[in-house]
Amino acid sequence: MNSGIEKITARRVWFVPDFEVWGLLDSGEQDYLAVEQTGSTQAIYYGTATFGQNEQSVDFEHLVDHRGNSLPATIEAARVIPRSKGSRTVFVVGHESSHGFKIARDPASDSPITTDLLIVELGD
Repeated sequence: MNSGIEKITARRVWFVPDFEVWGLLDSGEQDYLAVEQTGSTQAIYYGTATFGQNEQSVDFEHLVDHRGNSLPATIEAARVIPRSKGSRTVFVVGHESSHGFKIARDPASDSPITTDLLIVELGD
């Protein structure tokens, strides 16, 4: 049986430098109505369009830490803390799973954002 201090100090931590975040949150769906006239023919179109891109899905097993080691395929109760290297922010979307997480960049940025990731295993 582990004491409280042993549980705290037994957690694993990984530092992943220079991770490129390209994903964006969906801005949602937008209804649209269009009217077209070609010669004497008229048509009305109605539909729904999704704007924005998708958040970026990341599996832990595809990441490499600052020492060149691959992360394990599963991390129990992981928490991902992103630290952007520029003025634009990145954020974790939703909750981390034991296999990975979703991340997105500031929608005001027109290009991918480089960030460092600190990944902590909180355990059970």
